[in-house]
Amino acid sequence: MYPLGWEEEFSRERIADARAAAEERRLVRPASLSRPTMRARISRKLFQAAVAVEREEAWRTVWERLEAPRHS
Repeated sequence: MYPLGWEEEFSRERIADARAAAEERRLVRPASLSRPTMRARISRKLFQAAVAVEREEAWRTVWERLEAPRHS
């Protein structure tokens, strides 16, 4: 037969793009059907705990400064 050249390369690129697009569609779940993964839920809880601890630490620092004797 005869070599196709640029048409063959163009065709292969189109097929690769179509496969990549199909893979992305398969991996993306509709938001209404999916719920956060366990990893996401745990991350949110850990973040909430870190914020709560930081607030407690900040409150302790403020309290210690208020209770500290004043040197006039």
